[in-house]
Amino acid sequence: MKKMLYLMICFIMISGTLLYAGGQQESETADSVTEITFMTWNSGFHLEVDQKLADAFMAENPLIKVELISVPQGFDDKVLTSNAAGNTPDGLVIWNTPQFVEAGVVEDLTPYIERDGLDMGEYHPVTKQWAEYKGGIYGLPKDYTPRAIYYNKNVFDEAGVAYPQDGWTFDDFTEITKKLTNGKEGADARYGYVAIPGHTYAIQGYIWSNGGELVSKDGKTATGYINSQAVVEVAEWYKELFDMSMTTSTMDAYQNLGQDQFQTGIVGMMDNGSWPIDVFSKDTSLDFGIVAPPVPKAGMKPSPVIHSATYSMFAKAKNKDAVWEYIKFVGGVEGGKIIEELRYGISAIPSVTESSGLADVPYIGDFYRVAAHADHAPAFTTGPKWFEADGEFKTALEEIFLLDRDATEALNEAARKMDAILQN
Repeated sequence: MKKMLYLMICFIMISGTLLYAGGQQESETADSVTEITFMTWNSGFHLEVDQKLADAFMAENPLIKVELISVPQGFDDKVLTSNAAGNTPDGLVIWNTPQFVEAGVVEDLTPYIERDGLDMGEYHPVTKQWAEYKGGIYGLPKDYTPRAIYYNKNVFDEAGVAYPQDGWTFDDFTEITKKLTNGKEGADARYGYVAIPGHTYAIQGYIWSNGGELVSKDGKTATGYINSQAVVEVAEWYKELFDMSMTTSTMDAYQNLGQDQFQTGIVGMMDNGSWPIDVFSKDTSLDFGIVAPPVPKAGMKPSPVIHSATYSMFAKAKNKDAVWEYIKFVGGVEGGKIIEELRYGISAIPSVTESSGLADVPYIGDFYRVAAHADHAPAFTTGPKWFEADGEFKTALEEIFLLDRDATEALNEAARKMDAILQN
């Protein structure tokens, strides 16, 4: 009897221990940390900003750990090869949504957006177009910048030329460029503007402000668009501007077009986004201003091109719910506030900018003022074949600017070749 009682007590004790251990294991599982990986093209200071966003998210979401993967070179190729191998991170930033959607790289976030009741109407309409493709929404808009004109006040003062103001025209731009260019060589040379012959991305804004388009809305047709009178007029104006400007055939990923020449006072104006502000502001010898791009005729409105991206999810992500929480944070109000507090960029959510006071901050506030006129998404958002077709547009511009080819003739030829690419 005693032996039986002893065995029963041992059984109860063992059972209790197992129940406790099982409960403890269940508790530990419920409280375990989910690790997600997020791929970015940023490095240096820009990666530091990404890390601050990740740190802020993890502080509010201690059960999700974010590891940033920096791929500053060959980003798109890395994305595609990772996807083909079936071994992708969980999230990524993208800019060429059509390409990655067609390649099956990114997840349609519409179900997550609808489930959590996100109001996509809060975003700047153009930045939202970067995320939309064929009825799906493949990311939440990131910060952005329009393109505007920087002017070096030292160069203007030296030449005795008045600073440009919003509402200036194509003719004003040409005349100011002419006045700033002194015809000298070497260290004494001054140019009004620095131009690149095949910079098709930047020239889009001038075409839009002149009432033109580069391609049909469905991305299938260039004829009647790229060779329209509106585009011919812009090409002819820019040719005149090009001939009197400092020219270069290279550029650093669009962003740093003419930055060194501008900062050292060789050129008086450059077309760029907000990226150089941090560097320029620290240069005590540089006095500069920012103005909206010129318009074709007095009284018209600019239609600036913007640069942006989206926070997106790999279709093959292992931790989709967790990476969605991260995307929702960095691409939402919280992330937008951090971006603007750091003076890094303009939030894609206008209400954030209105409440942060960024609009009144020197220089970057100027870009926000220009962004209010942005009403077009870049042509590549229409489809994955745009960049192949854009090569023909680039060739036409180079022939117009460098070889003095007739603009109408060059653009007619480009339109035919682009149609063959876009409709294939």
